Amino acid sequence: MLRRSTRPLAIAAVILIAVVVAPEPPGGPPNVVLIVMDTARQDRLSCYGYPRETSPRLSELAESAAVYSNAYSTSSWTAPGHASLFTGLFPVAHGATQEDWDLDPDLTTIAEVLSDHGYRTIGIVENPMLTRDLGYAQGFSKYHEVWLPRTRPQPGSEALDRFVNTLDAASDGPIFVFVNLIEPHSPYNSSRQFRDRYLSDPAIPLEANEWREYYVGRRTFSDEEIRHLNELYDAELLFTDHVVGEMADALRERGLWERTLFVVTSDHGENIGDHDHMDHVFSLYETTTRVPLVIHHPPLFAPGSVVEAPVQLTDLFATILAVARVDAAPYPSHGRSLLSETGAGEREVLCEYYYPRQAIKGYRRLDDRTSPLLAPYRRQIRSLTAGGMKLVWGSDGANELYDLSADPDERVNLIDSAEHAETRLELTGRLGEVVEAYRRERADTTAVPDEELDDATREALRSLGYLE
Repeated sequence: MLRRSTRPLAIAAVILIAVVVAPEPPGGPPNVVLIVMDTARQDRLSCYGYPRETSPRLSELAESAAVYSNAYSTSSWTAPGHASLFTGLFPVAHGATQEDWDLDPDLTTIAEVLSDHGYRTIGIVENPMLTRDLGYAQGFSKYHEVWLPRTRPQPGSEALDRFVNTLDAASDGPIFVFVNLIEPHSPYNSSRQFRDRYLSDPAIPLEANEWREYYVGRRTFSDEEIRHLNELYDAELLFTDHVVGEMADALRERGLWERTLFVVTSDHGENIGDHDHMDHVFSLYETTTRVPLVIHHPPLFAPGSVVEAPVQLTDLFATILAVARVDAAPYPSHGRSLLSETGAGEREVLCEYYYPRQAIKGYRRLDDRTSPLLAPYRRQIRSLTAGGMKLVWGSDGANELYDLSADPDERVNLIDSAEHAETRLELTGRLGEVVEAYRRERADTTAVPDEELDDATREALRSLGYLE
């Protein structure tokens, strides 16, 4: 029953963009397809060793692609993860966080850069958090918000249709297509033909993780219900994998596959009972920050290779520019091109979760918003991982320390261990240095973005649990 209830470190310096430009391929710069499997955690995909077959198409793709085994988001929520993907910046710099959902129009996005360098840029998004009104359409010549309205009987189909139509309309110049697929997000009811694939008890009437009720004590979950939710989640992953495979097939059928950089990743993961958490709020555990990353472009990424060096979503900004043969110098970021030599050496992983205004606003009732059960979560969190050790810093002083090498599931908190005191101090000091190095001065923002959203957007956000 789930209820609420010293080693020395070789720590690297802050990494800025590595300016690496790909050799000129025949026919000019390649097309770029960037797909986000929203809410897909890495350890639940069979291409990463999960025993249930949840990603057969990605496994097939991995045979001719590079797979990154230690890929991370920069947060555990949609807005900061996508903003880092689009700008190459950490949340402390781009400011699209749990406190303020907007993407700053003063920032330069990957779509804007590619558009300025001859690419036709198309966005296809299923997540209403990525609305044009919140700034995520910056740089896209066409931006299809396919959640508004849902005009197809099956989720995923309109995104696929838009993708195919985009390819059919492709001209001689290169295209950049960004796709967000929302299906793995709660409620887990989108997988249609795959829904019953893994269900032990189809009679259980539960499709959503009901995180709002859970955190204020109105909902508990039996072991059977947790198993049921996990089975539904796995079916969602299988369906999303199917859609990704159809998109790859569409490129092949049109003779575009060999001259396309094809990238599949996620913005964050999910908790379904893990660490006594539900959904992807209030935490920065590996279950919510470690994401898949598969890159297919054989001329530059070794087919069938597995890269163990840590990478983050910030790196894709620099990587895409390098493959597109765009000089990255005018667009400084916090990532580095994955075309550069990464090896398996030390590299820090920084993740951030800001004061949970977004989650708390998900409660309509005032007594829920002020519930003492939410008190432990009214804080900012940051994590820094280096040398196999992970520090989770909380603004309330409730810190955690994990040895990921020996304890990858983060079950043993070593924060009070005398043996690891030196490590704790090193990581704490380094975290402060990294945050200050990345920080970007921004105007103070106290806006509540959802108050400016139209009714259709608000209803779509409500269906995903973002609003009550």
